[in-house]
Amino acid sequence: MMEDFLQHLPKVELHAHLHGSLCIKSIHELGILLYGENTPEFLELSEKFIEFDKKDDLRKCFHRFTFMHELTANRKGLEAATDLVIRDFSRDNVVYLELRSTPRSFAGMSRRDYLEILVKAIESSQKAYNIIVKLLISIDRSQSIEVAEEIVSLAEETKNKYPNIVKGLDLSGDPFKGTFDSFQPLLKKAKDAQLSLALHCAEIDNQKETQEMLDFGFQRCGHGTFLNEKQLLQCAEENVTIECCLTSNVKCATVKSYDSHHFRNIFRNTKCKVVLCTDDCGVFDSTLTQEYLKGVEFYQLSKDDIQRLSMNAIETSFAGDEEKASIKKKVLEYLQKNSDNSEE
Repeated sequence: MMEDFLQHLPKVELHAHLHGSLCIKSIHELGILLYGENTPEFLELSEKFIEFDKKDDLRKCFHRFTFMHELTANRKGLEAATDLVIRDFSRDNVVYLELRSTPRSFAGMSRRDYLEILVKAIESSQKAYNIIVKLLISIDRSQSIEVAEEIVSLAEETKNKYPNIVKGLDLSGDPFKGTFDSFQPLLKKAKDAQLSLALHCAEIDNQKETQEMLDFGFQRCGHGTFLNEKQLLQCAEENVTIECCLTSNVKCATVKSYDSHHFRNIFRNTKCKVVLCTDDCGVFDSTLTQEYLKGVEFYQLSKDDIQRLSMNAIETSFAGDEEKASIKKKVLEYLQKNSDNSEE
């Protein structure tokens, strides 16, 4: 069965936000750990976290993160949430994971403290669950330039201290807020510091900003929902990989349906590299395996297609060369071993 084949496939996840990636069961576990008991009030809040209806849109999706930020507003919560997220990806047989998170400050915790706690938790959890994990530090475009300046400086500092964990920078958050040109000097500074860039781009229909971002240059495009044909050609020519998040886009209503999702056109009709990702698997009640299954259901992905997507993800990841070679070997061995019984 294809489902079993995909479940056991060693997978690579390149677009996953820490606070959106806790599944409902893990949120319950976190609540028990933090509050000592699973109260009815907490269970009700947890259930609301993944209740999406047809009235939801992209703006409303961002309000759901407030709950998770409250749960991770201290060392214990942040450590536990990081561990649970990495554990859950490992259970889905993700062997390489790039996590994204915006450093936050709380009472008794600075943004530097936040990153230190996060990196240490990643180091511990990747050993415990036999998974390679990297960190992309996020700038939230709804925050001030002053906060973004601090985050870029901390990203440089943390990358120098933990070069095998901290690999890049992300620009994310509500795309209706802030402007790319206001953050561009800081992203140039990050580029100069050898931080790789995986930026949310063309998540909404803003052609002017999308073109500014593409002309600035970066390695990976988050979502790419509203890239036009000329921009897709530019991505192909400049080797920009597009991170497609099927369930996220449908549930946030930036695309009308899986059938009309831009992944199909990019994968079948362009020379762009594209990968499948979850975005926020907890919020959207999905897994990377389920995203691949959606690809099989709606776009008739074959074993060869899955191999192509897997190789794209490995090649465009921010892993080191030895790590890429090791992951590639593991994936190809699995594909070869299961080549005769993976489709049905």
